[in-house]
Amino acid sequence: MIKQEKLRVIGVDCPTCVYVIKRNVLKLGGVVGFDLDASTGEAIVEYDDSKTTLRDIYLAIRDAGYDVEKKTVNIYLYIEPEEYPLLENRILRTNGVLDFGYNPVNHVAKITYNPRVTTSNTVLRELSNLGVKYSEAGELVHKKREMGVFYRRIASFTIGIVALVLGMSSMLFNVTLGYTLLVLALLVIILSHDILVRGFKSLLYLRPTMESLITLSSISTFTIGLILFVIGHHEHNTGSLFEASAGVLGFVSLGLFLEERLRYRALSHLSDLEKALHGKIRVIRNNEVVEIGVEEASIGDIVEVKAGDKILVDGVVIEGWGYVDESMFTGEPEPVFKTAENRDFVLAGSILVSGYLRIRATRVRDETVLSNILESARTAVFYKPGFQRVADRVIGFLTWIVVAIAIMTFTAWYLVTRDLVLSITIMASVLAITCPCPLGIAIPLAVSIGVIKASKNQVLIRRGDLFERMMKANALILDKTGTLTLGKPVVSDFVVYGNNTRSRVLELTCSVESRSEHPLARAIEEYCRENNIVVEDPEYYEHIPGLGVIGRVNGFEVVIGSLNLFENMEFKIPVEVVDVVRKIGEHGGTPVLVGVNGEVVGVFEIRDKLRGEALSVIEYFRQNNLRTGVLSGDIEASVEYVKKSLNLDFAYASLKPVDKARIIRELQSKGLLPIYVGDGVNDAIAINTAFIGIAMGRAPDISREAGDAVLLNNNLESLKNLYCLSRRVVKTAKINLFWAFIYNATLIPVAAGILYPYTGLILGPELAALAMILSDISVVLNSTRILVSRECR
Repeated sequence: MIKQEKLRVIGVDCPTCVYVIKRNVLKLGGVVGFDLDASTGEAIVEYDDSKTTLRDIYLAIRDAGYDVEKKTVNIYLYIEPEEYPLLENRILRTNGVLDFGYNPVNHVAKITYNPRVTTSNTVLRELSNLGVKYSEAGELVHKKREMGVFYRRIASFTIGIVALVLGMSSMLFNVTLGYTLLVLALLVIILSHDILVRGFKSLLYLRPTMESLITLSSISTFTIGLILFVIGHHEHNTGSLFEASAGVLGFVSLGLFLEERLRYRALSHLSDLEKALHGKIRVIRNNEVVEIGVEEASIGDIVEVKAGDKILVDGVVIEGWGYVDESMFTGEPEPVFKTAENRDFVLAGSILVSGYLRIRATRVRDETVLSNILESARTAVFYKPGFQRVADRVIGFLTWIVVAIAIMTFTAWYLVTRDLVLSITIMASVLAITCPCPLGIAIPLAVSIGVIKASKNQVLIRRGDLFERMMKANALILDKTGTLTLGKPVVSDFVVYGNNTRSRVLELTCSVESRSEHPLARAIEEYCRENNIVVEDPEYYEHIPGLGVIGRVNGFEVVIGSLNLFENMEFKIPVEVVDVVRKIGEHGGTPVLVGVNGEVVGVFEIRDKLRGEALSVIEYFRQNNLRTGVLSGDIEASVEYVKKSLNLDFAYASLKPVDKARIIRELQSKGLLPIYVGDGVNDAIAINTAFIGIAMGRAPDISREAGDAVLLNNNLESLKNLYCLSRRVVKTAKINLFWAFIYNATLIPVAAGILYPYTGLILGPELAALAMILSDISVVLNSTRILVSRECR
């Protein structure tokens, strides 16, 4: 069916943008037409919903480097993991739904929709129409089961074990325990009613799940046993059917309890993060110390912290000193010394072990690093790796295939043996052993724990598919200033030309640079402070990304920036200035020219040290067969110096922000899948364009928002650790998936009775359920190994 949808594309400002987006969208097979207005961003798309979905179109626009106007709603879904693929397919066919993600680890779903077409109420109403129960997503990522459920699970398992023991005893001693086993089976059914109700509901809505298969297995054995028992067929040993029913539900109850406990422990780090966001703080108001809730804090508040207090805001130490425990972020047990003298930064969630601090809050509530880590861990898993999508498609069909196999197994055995009890037992075993729950959690759990592990290593993962894409990347490209270098440049020399005085040139320069946030500008400002230069407010100021700044001070037109900027503005540049610029670059420095009223009046030589870990990190990626390079706005000589120092494969210099993005696109068109790492506003476009974009922790918000990950500690070693962790997560996820598939493929024939004609042995439903639960638990335990794995060195 042909559908038409109205969208508003964000970031469109030229015909070229329209061309790039249109090309990407029209690559999709089901798109019939696509019109986009470059002036407003308004778009109309026509597509065949049997061949493509609105999500495919939405992702195609994002892949082109743009976005669409959208809203999201987060809810808690009462479904099992294997229900998700079919539900996803239904929801994505709903008008206006752009994306639908579900985290089977904590049962939270995120629905992204087009506000021009639909509303959150409409989307949620569609969920209700499909028979899906939901509630508002809770604050904690994972919640403990209620105590009542805990006791029911244990009681169900205990009674199930008693039924199995009595059943085996009755066979050994030839004792009839039909009434006893009937009562015990009935008790287990009552205690496990929530499992059975959900299973029946899923069947009713034609969305069979693990619980549906367990329901069919346990209820079929119990019902047939009850019928035979009532009509007096004791000779058929109907007690074995009651025993099987109680055993299946008993082991499933135990499995659910253990799985919940294991998952909770695996994700307990996130619960700790959640708790660390709440509490009281002391702030200075009207020269008095006032205690308020952290939710009332504002940026700029002065927060008092005493020894033993938990710090609940991000901020800068402006008074006092102390030792701060940052183990929640770094994993290191040793407290870190913080002092007002150095204007050290502290993070919400850390603890002041000793000393006294006054902190000026720079980020509060949802803006803190801690809050960002928590939100990242909540949402990263919604971006599914490619192999997860394959698993989802398999799970969507598997339950129906299992039901069909079970029916065929029952029919075949009954036709051959005419033994109703044996046929029902074998059918129930097939239903119990082939539950796809292990497949449903195999990958999401590994990804979720990988995100948690990364957060403990001070890496913020924003997309769960990052791990898989890291393994596909074949190039590492980095920005220079602040990324490969320390980002703390200093002025090593300043030369004045013409009849200008040194102090006057510095006054004009520093007045304009006082408006800039660039690291080079801060170096010049520090130089001015050291020379006691008086700074005035500029009458006019403009930042030219990647080139420099221009301004007006007391009627003087001032230009500060690269040689490129001066050439573009058609300055007459003396030969001696060109020679100085070249020499500075050859020695690894950065030249910054100053022009006043159309004349070059000075050149700063600014130096920034390479990071100590840069060479070893570059070497590590080269050993893993990734090409390495640098993109920089600096002059060619300076960038070439960095290339030689770090033994990079390629280097590009004198680049504007759009040039960086253009070069990345060109490299991608040649088959490279680059990881790009940057730290400034100038890098935001490149970070967004690259196959993988990573921002340094000190990066402005615009760069961090564009990144797939953020290195919170500004250390390139974290990049190496992230790559190694990605390999571990992908390997774990694939092992989980492999064994889950192997388990089903191997044990289905055994459960179907293939060994019975030769050995007289069958795999009872209760043992089949136990095998299924053990498979489930093995997936959880294998995933938790990521948390205790060593770091890469």
